[in-house]
Amino acid sequence: MSVWIRKSLRIMWVLGIVAVIGCQEPEEGFGPDQEGAGAADRIAELTDALDRCEQDRAAAEDRLLALQMENDQLRNELAERGEAAQGWTSVPGGAMIAIEGTVLFDSGKATLRPGGREVLDGVAQTILQQYSNHDIYVFGHTDDQPIRVSDWEDNYELSCQRALTVLRYLRSKGVGPNVAAAGWGQDRPVTDNRDAAARQRNRRVEIFAMVRGAA
Repeated sequence: MSVWIRKSLRIMWVLGIVAVIGCQEPEEGFGPDQEGAGAADRIAELTDALDRCEQDRAAAEDRLLALQMENDQLRNELAERGEAAQGWTSVPGGAMIAIEGTVLFDSGKATLRPGGREVLDGVAQTILQQYSNHDIYVFGHTDDQPIRVSDWEDNYELSCQRALTVLRYLRSKGVGPNVAAAGWGQDRPVTDNRDAAARQRNRRVEIFAMVRGAA
């Protein structure tokens, strides 16, 4: 084989290799277009995640509001139960408690009994906790039996002095200065004075806690 033929064959072989290499697919990689598509996909994922977080936050806020409303309702119910347990009842513009006279005083007297002090301790605590910004009115009441053996001028004086005794005791426990006392005597009975049991009911001290300006 001549030198010229061998050179020709070598040239053809090299050209064939080049042709084969040129026909191969380029290796995969991230060109500018592919990188942009990946960033867009990631932005979409983050946007979806943020939307879900926002929905979760809104649901949590709604749940918190519902819990706060339930908590307030339960507190109000407990307060009402506490009033009822201590003898307080609702009246227009506030609340009141009536304490039987025999609990607080001996017959014809205006000095507090030991048991009466304990009752008024509870009353003072309720006023301080729940009605500290209310006006407090203390009213004394008697039955219709005339004064015979005590030194009081009449039932009006006795009822006023008993109300004043209660006022002073409440003041000693920190209630006030928005406290007033008065006596109705026998003029505001809760029932007729037909017998001893009825007269006992009429002998009482009533304490009102009223919103200022409501009385």
